[in-house]
Amino acid sequence: MLLILIVISVICTIVSSYIDSNIMHYIFKPLSTILVILLPVLYAKNGLKPYKNIILIGLVFCLIGDVFLMFDAYFVFGLASFLIGHVLFIYAFASIRGFSWNLKTLMPLVLVAGLIFFNLKDHLGDLLIPVILYVTCIVLMAWQAINVYVWKKEYGFLLIAIGASLFLVSDSVLSYRKFIGDFTIAQFLVSSTYWTAITLISLSTIYINKKTSAAI
Repeated sequence: MLLILIVISVICTIVSSYIDSNIMHYIFKPLSTILVILLPVLYAKNGLKPYKNIILIGLVFCLIGDVFLMFDAYFVFGLASFLIGHVLFIYAFASIRGFSWNLKTLMPLVLVAGLIFFNLKDHLGDLLIPVILYVTCIVLMAWQAINVYVWKKEYGFLLIAIGASLFLVSDSVLSYRKFIGDFTIAQFLVSSTYWTAITLISLSTIYINKKTSAAI
């Protein structure tokens, strides 16, 4: 039921952007993330393990970032909030088996991030350094998430690998839209991939807590 509510709320958020309804947007954008946060709160029942707690705090920073990004004047604060969220996700993923240095999985991510940054760099102005930090952080997050799944191909780890990868897609489209130019389906791509990403990461707390006995 909660997943259905998340889907409905996200659809309303996307629709609000296309019909220019600020009231809908201000209601359903934060509500969508709040509903995602409720997944581990309500369904990860087997104790407050570190992994679940760290993910929850990271999701709260995503919520704060969502609120800031509703207002153009607070874009930097939104960026900082998501940066903190990504750092927490990196810590959570690394807590499963330690920080992984698998360079084979890093190279494709660096290539993708490099291409994205190459197209953005001339449009960033004073945000050049913050964006470099942000891109580095999200690449590290996706890298650690993928490495956990490569290490042990379990369902919970697949969720975080897909989720973190979709986060990279969402932020890439958001960056293009913000700094280069908008296009018709940009908002749909940003929203659908972002909330799918955090929903999968949120759901991972249920499956990893149930099925994984690693030191988390």
